[in-house]
Amino acid sequence: MTTFLHKAEVAAFDSVYAQYHQAVFKNICKLVLQPEAAEDILQEVFLALWNNRHKLALTNDAARWLFVVSYNKSIQYLKTAAREKTILAAHPELPVATEDDCSALLKDLQLDLISDAIEKLSPRKKMIFQLCRLEGKSLQEAAVILGISTHTAKEYLKASSTFIKTYIAAHQATTPVAGLLFLSIYFQY
Repeated sequence: MTTFLHKAEVAAFDSVYAQYHQAVFKNICKLVLQPEAAEDILQEVFLALWNNRHKLALTNDAARWLFVVSYNKSIQYLKTAAREKTILAAHPELPVATEDDCSALLKDLQLDLISDAIEKLSPRKKMIFQLCRLEGKSLQEAAVILGISTHTAKEYLKASSTFIKTYIAAHQATTPVAGLLFLSIYFQY
């Protein structure tokens, strides 16, 4: 089914854009300091406004919403840039990479660290971790496969998750900090 744009929505959006785009751009530039990146962020902000137009009253709270969203997107951009610098600082032998390459590199580093930690687990803990976390099986299913009680499976999973978090923390110097946050969330029990 095709959705047609209502002329009133387009007119309201155009009005908000005309009224605020310069001010929002200036605020983004205060944080980002790179005009090209600021332009990209500005586009993301107004795209988010358009995508959320049904949830917002474009005429009432548009200014406040735009400035909050532009601030958040600017901070997100700065965090991503810092993460890329951290990767390059931790691994100076790597060539300068694009944003997509850095994301892929960060994932590879995280996966390597996880794999190393998993390999150091005892055979039972390794198996329960692989079944529950990597294969998506429930504790009950893993317990049946291993021939152990659900309680024992739960304790093994808890112990393996704790070990992996500790292992990651010990190897923090070689892993980008942003990746540690992802890993600690992933291994919550």
